[in-house]
Amino acid sequence: MKKKIVGSYPYTNVLFSISAALFMIALFGLFAIGTKRLANRLSSGIEMQVILDKDMTEQEQESLAASIQNFSFVSKEEAPQFISKESAAEIMIETTGEDFVRFLGENPLRDAFAVRVDVGVETSALEDVKYQLGSLTGVYEVVYTKNMLQNIRGNMRTIGFVVIALSLIFFSTAIILINNSIRLALYSQRFLIRSMQLVGATQIFIKQPFLIRGAIQGAIGGGIASLCLALVAASAIASMPELVYLISSKDIGFICILAVILGSLVVVSSVYFSISKYLKLKLDDLY
Repeated sequence: MKKKIVGSYPYTNVLFSISAALFMIALFGLFAIGTKRLANRLSSGIEMQVILDKDMTEQEQESLAASIQNFSFVSKEEAPQFISKESAAEIMIETTGEDFVRFLGENPLRDAFAVRVDVGVETSALEDVKYQLGSLTGVYEVVYTKNMLQNIRGNMRTIGFVVIALSLIFFSTAIILINNSIRLALYSQRFLIRSMQLVGATQIFIKQPFLIRGAIQGAIGGGIASLCLALVAASAIASMPELVYLISSKDIGFICILAVILGSLVVVSSVYFSISKYLKLKLDDLY
């Protein structure tokens, strides 16, 4: 008959369950970070059209561009882009399929700057930006697409609710899966626990080997989940390089460390409460 070691229980099955549950949490955590960053990029990169007065000289346009760039809310990564009225007319003709310049006999459009501003999608903030840009000398009008911003705001709110709901579901499911795996594994140790209790061992002495082994298993499970996450993330980025703007190596490293810590904490907690339950049971209830 194989001798049972205190704190030992079916290792492979439990480790697989822990790793799978932690991988599920880690993967969704990385997804949540990417989704949040995407929402921020969509909401912060609002483009406004700064329409210029007619007959501005090239020097006046350059001076205006410098004034626009000095505002703190204007993106420093992307300078204001000059759009001549001729270019704007070509774009509109290509889009609509109608040559309105020939029909009208002149080009009614004006030169403009496409300016990307780093503010939220709140109407009050955008209106304040519009007022400040519009107050500059040489600016005829400032326009931006309000309907698109309303759609972004609605989508961001929906995405936020979905991410929160799924986070709770995934986390709860993973915790239940780990807890049930630990409880089933410790079931085989219930008589050994009772034997130690009958010979006078304290609760701390009985729990200690199980807690140590649980912490090690949780850390190993978190490490396996982290390795799988890193492989999946690397494969996804290799297939879609644009993902580097949404998830970084720091994000992956943070999630991996969190998975190891969370694995140890969850497993130790499950072991602690399961052992406490068996210590309180009567002998007849063990069968």
